[in-house]
Amino acid sequence: MKIVLFYLLLIVAVALWLGSLLPVIPTDLWWIRIADFPRLQTSIGLVLVLIGFLGFTGRYRQPAVTAALITVGVLVFQATILIPYLPTGTDLARGSCPADHRFKVMVANVRLSNDPDHRLIDQVRAAKPDVFLALEIDKRWTEALAPLKASMPHTVIHPTGSYFGTALYSRLPLHDAHIEHLARQDTPQIVAGVELPTGEVFDFLGIHPRPPHPSQSALGRDAVLMKAALLLRDHDRPGVVAGDFNAVPWEDAVSRMRNVAQLIDPRHGYGYLPTYDAKSWWMSWPLDHVFYEAGFAALKLERGQAFGSDHYPFIATLCRVSRSRSERPEPADADTLRDARATIDRARRQAGDQPSAGLSAGA
Repeated sequence: MKIVLFYLLLIVAVALWLGSLLPVIPTDLWWIRIADFPRLQTSIGLVLVLIGFLGFTGRYRQPAVTAALITVGVLVFQATILIPYLPTGTDLARGSCPADHRFKVMVANVRLSNDPDHRLIDQVRAAKPDVFLALEIDKRWTEALAPLKASMPHTVIHPTGSYFGTALYSRLPLHDAHIEHLARQDTPQIVAGVELPTGEVFDFLGIHPRPPHPSQSALGRDAVLMKAALLLRDHDRPGVVAGDFNAVPWEDAVSRMRNVAQLIDPRHGYGYLPTYDAKSWWMSWPLDHVFYEAGFAALKLERGQAFGSDHYPFIATLCRVSRSRSERPEPADADTLRDARATIDRARRQAGDQPSAGLSAGA
């Protein structure tokens, strides 16, 4: 009986090893890309498996010790990925921020099938964001959120009847706010300039790409992330990108996105702060994000309350600072930029379009 338990433990361990290591493979396959999501959960599983192997070192010493050492090695690998998301608070801004330089961004994937009752709008009113991005909206949600226009009169509202309707409500004036289909994907994204009380305008992108799942690869999602990064990189104004990325922050695609546009992830040093799944006790990972270029600093990150969606609202309070006071990541190298453009072109071909030479907005 004990040998059966050992082999069952070994099977679980192999599954956890593979789940931890497969995402290093550079591929668009959904089942490999999705394995990146539960790294915290697989790490907890690896700790439990390691404890189990230690219980077998008496009778099955050699295989148990070997399996335990492999598990430790995989755990070390996992730790190198997750340690930046420990709640050290090292990357949050210190000191005061003038009121006219401070603004709050709130993101909420409402879930199309969710009942648009008062719970979300109550949270928006309580949080008082300057910019509120709502995702998965349809006509029902547009009508339910209409009262927000009284305090947030500057809007871009684009319901679709699918899971990719989007809307932006802002207290701050918007400039050239419009819908784009980045990388020619069939998911609308919001591109706008947002004017601070100081009169300065920064770029804002509200994105919600398709997730990797059994009927589609991660290519379309990654192409939207790369295109958003290139738009920010090519503009002179400082920029913020927010939304449900359908990607966790340690994924290679997100790392490349950050590298291309020199984006800062305020979760670094703040904590894991999962926003999905609000309806599950074990599916818990950060899919909703607010990233920004040098020239901004995060003052506070918050997760809102459940309101019937499978996502929690995500709220970031930012300060417009000088570039010298903000983190400045290393610029992207030529290989990274080439890979980003190749991802966009492959996604265009997959969508039935020929790749074009330019990468202008809306292409």
